[in-house]
Amino acid sequence: MKVAIKLFLVMTLMVSCGGGGDNDSPNPPDEVEKELGAFSLTFPDNNLICTEGEENTDGTVGIEFLWTASTNATSYELELINQETSTAENKTVNGTSTVINVPKGVQFTWQITAKLDAKTLKSDSWNFYSQGTVTESYAPFPATIEVEDQGNSTADISWIAEDLDDDLTGYDVSIGTANNPEILLEDTTLTTTNFTYTEGEVYFIRVVSKDSTGNTSANEMTFSF
Repeated sequence: MKVAIKLFLVMTLMVSCGGGGDNDSPNPPDEVEKELGAFSLTFPDNNLICTEGEENTDGTVGIEFLWTASTNATSYELELINQETSTAENKTVNGTSTVINVPKGVQFTWQITAKLDAKTLKSDSWNFYSQGTVTESYAPFPATIEVEDQGNSTADISWIAEDLDDDLTGYDVSIGTANNPEILLEDTTLTTTNFTYTEGEVYFIRVVSKDSTGNTSANEMTFSF
């Protein structure tokens, strides 16, 4: 009888002291770091006159800016540049649309920055004219500039501007290491050039677009390889 009792006690201890086995909670997987997803601008349309909007009593027009959503974005910042005054207006938005009152008959450039904590992702820049009185001559929109590395310390630089009244006459193109580089091509109708660079050096590009009535617009960028 004593032997049976001892055996029973040993069995009980083995069961009660055993590991949790399959009931143990596994370690949670590492959390995947969130990234911002690609997105695009929707309205006002690029390089066109915006004929939509609500006219205000102060002579301005309220234009609704629209863009698609960026995955994981918690907010967006809209930057609106008045090309006549070279002034910028910035507005933080939680959704994918907002209304801004702007003066009539003015050329603007706008861009959206999606934000997630310290992470940011910028959209393309779009240009438009706000609706207004008929203008006899529209200034060209700022040129789009692209730089493509060709290897062997050479790069292809291209630019192109849109003009609503189709009287674009040429470009002044400046490239150099100074913040205000000297003109490399003046009054040129070319839209591309080959450039030899020094690796690691930062270069500035400025393209001024001109039309037949003397209107101009400018765009700038930097590059380094």
